[in-house]
Amino acid sequence: MNSFFLNSGPHNINKIIDCFLFSSKEKLKNQKVKNISNLQDAQKGDLTFLENSKFLNDLIATKASYCLIDKKYIKYVNNSTIPIISEQPLLDFILAAKMFYPEADKDNYKFKQNLKYKNLTKNSTFIDASVKISNGFKIGINSTIKKNVIIGKNVSIGSNCVVSNSIIGDNVTINDGSVIGKIGFGFKYIKEKLYFIPHIGYVEIENNVYIGSNCTIDRGSFSKTLVGQNTMIDNQVHIAHNVKIGSSCFITGQVGIAGSAFLGNHCMIGGQAGISGHLKIGNNVQIGGGSGVLKNLDDNAKVIGYPARSIKDFLKG
Repeated sequence: MNSFFLNSGPHNINKIIDCFLFSSKEKLKNQKVKNISNLQDAQKGDLTFLENSKFLNDLIATKASYCLIDKKYIKYVNNSTIPIISEQPLLDFILAAKMFYPEADKDNYKFKQNLKYKNLTKNSTFIDASVKISNGFKIGINSTIKKNVIIGKNVSIGSNCVVSNSIIGDNVTINDGSVIGKIGFGFKYIKEKLYFIPHIGYVEIENNVYIGSNCTIDRGSFSKTLVGQNTMIDNQVHIAHNVKIGSSCFITGQVGIAGSAFLGNHCMIGGQAGISGHLKIGNNVQIGGGSGVLKNLDDNAKVIGYPARSIKDFLKG
């Protein structure tokens, strides 16, 4: 996948296998691995992994050259992908990701002020030298645009905001106190040692998006986090890593969307609702305030309650 972070590869496949803790350590023909990626985005020369049977169709279609996989799923591996048997594919993949992207599990870096945008860097506002900004940009007081940010036309960013690792489209508004592109909440204990999952992805905000105050949108771990065009987001909303939100959605205050959830187009989510991770929410779905969504929802569903169920069933008691 594409990443703003520096890829230290390519690495020899057997060097990578040596860093694994849960694989068979069986040596393979010496070849270089170019990158690590998720199943969908992987290309020839990449290493990927399968952790969940929900993604078997992606495994069948992947272009990856190597895949960390539990032996029970080996029959689904296509002819162009070499399986590497592992008891814990995700944990071994995290170790490989740290080899390729050693800086992607932290947000510390050397800041260098962008001299090109001197007229914007007043009132304790900072813009990194790597940032690219189009015409019509406005920014408030005490905000920081960190590394790896591309900003489209007529974008407005409020005061006390922090933006990093993001691609922002045209006519986007980000209100005071919001944080976009930070590392997500992902970590694992591996052999009694805590490892943060490298977040090599980024945030993509499409055109005409409105983001309220004090919102947090995490960058992707092994894919991007996406907010679709014309989507409106209220204050104090948290969108976790790898979430994909469609176009023209309305998300009201204090909503939380857990990692890798997918929302279709024209969805409406009431205040303080929560959506669990790795779920698929269809198009034109309405979720009532305070609801807890624990399973996939089909197109045009209208749900409320905890756990969320159809409004008709909810009213029946």
